[in-house]
Amino acid sequence: MMKNKGQVGVVVAILMVALFVSVLITIQVYYIPKWMKGREAEHMDEVANQFANLKYSLDLQAVARASSPLTNSITLGSKELPYFVTSRAFGSLQILSSTTSNFSITIQGNGMEKDFQSFDVSSDSTITNISSLISLEIYIESLQNGDFFNFTVSSAQVSIHVDSFYDSMLRIVMKVVNGSQTIFNQSVAVGLDAGDSYLINLLNEDYKISTDIIPYLSKPFNITFNFSSSHAEFRLKCYRYLPATVQQYNRLGTIKYEAENAYYIDQNYIYEGGAVILSQHTGDTMLYPPFLFASNATKTMNITLINIIGIRGKTGVAGYGTYSIRTNFSRWNSYEYWGENFIINITTNYPSAWKKFLEDELEDSELTYTIEEGDEYVKVQIQTKVILTLNIADICAQIGPGWVV
Repeated sequence: MMKNKGQVGVVVAILMVALFVSVLITIQVYYIPKWMKGREAEHMDEVANQFANLKYSLDLQAVARASSPLTNSITLGSKELPYFVTSRAFGSLQILSSTTSNFSITIQGNGMEKDFQSFDVSSDSTITNISSLISLEIYIESLQNGDFFNFTVSSAQVSIHVDSFYDSMLRIVMKVVNGSQTIFNQSVAVGLDAGDSYLINLLNEDYKISTDIIPYLSKPFNITFNFSSSHAEFRLKCYRYLPATVQQYNRLGTIKYEAENAYYIDQNYIYEGGAVILSQHTGDTMLYPPFLFASNATKTMNITLINIIGIRGKTGVAGYGTYSIRTNFSRWNSYEYWGENFIINITTNYPSAWKKFLEDELEDSELTYTIEEGDEYVKVQIQTKVILTLNIADICAQIGPGWVV
C-alpha cells in the first residue's frame, strides 16, 4: 500500500512539471511574441513623437534664424523581457551629408530672377518689375520756387512741390494719394532759401508710403517718375526681376533612423527638407510636411527646405540607448523668380510620399500644374505665372554630447 502511494506522488510531480512546462511553452510561443510586438510598436510611436519634436525645433531655428543650439533625443531599440527568451530591438541613427542623402531640388525654366539694383533718376522714366524697395529718397539739389517732382506706383500718386512760405523763404509740400483717398498732404520742410539742397526719405513712416501703399502692392510693380526740372533726383535701391535662364540646384543633408525590430515590422524615420517620412516595406508616408505655400489668388509659391549639415565625427550611432541630437542655425539662403512653366524636380528615395503631399497642396492652391512620379524623383510643372521663392536654411547638427560648432 505504501509503495502505491509513492508511485502516485511521482506521477503527480511529473504531471505538475509537465503542466508547468506546457504553460511556459505556451507563454513563450504565443504570448511573448505578442507582448514584444506591442512593446516594439510602442517604441516606434515614441520615435515618431521624437522626430516630431525634432522637426519642431528645426522649424523654430529656421524661422527665428537664432544661433542658440537646441537638443532633442532619439531612442534606439527596446529592451527584452526578463526571465524569458526574447530578442532586443536595435536601431541606427545617421546624419547623411548632401552627397550621400540622395535628396535635392532643381528649379528650371525661362523667367526672371530677382537681383539687387540701385538708380539715380533725374529725368522722366519708369523702373519696371520691382520686387521690393530697400530705400527711396529724393535729393533736391537746388530749391527753386514752382518746381515739382512726382512719381506714381500702381494707383498711388506722390507729388512733391516747392512753393513760397514767408517773405523769400520756401517750403516743400508733399501730397500722397492712394486711389481716391488722400493719406498725406502737408509741408515736410519750411524756412528754406532758394538754391538750398534738401534730402527726403520717402519711406519714412510719417509719409504713409511705406505703411499704406508699398505693403499692399502686387509684385512685381512699376514706378514712374516725372520732373519739372533737373534740380532733383530720386535715389532708389531695390530688388528687381531681370531676364534670366533659371537653373537652381541644391543638394541637402538629411537625418535617418533605421529600426532593427525582432517582432514588429521594421520602420525607418527620415527627416529630409523639413518633412518627416515614415518608410516601411508597405510604402512611404509623409507624417509631417515641410513648409510650402501656393496660391493662385496671389500668384505666389513659396517653398522652405532645411539642409542638415553634419559635424565630422558625430554623424552616426547604432545599437541601443537614447542619444541626443544638437542643432544650431547656420545660414539662410533665398532665391526668387518670376515666370511661368517652372519645372520643380525633387530627387528623393521616397517619391510617392512627396507626390501625395505636393498633389494635396497644389490642388488646394488652384494653380495650374502637372505632376509626374518616377524612380527616385517627383517632377512638378507650374503652368501659372507665379513668383516662385525657394528658401533653404542650413542647420548644423551632431549626434551625441558636445557643442555644435
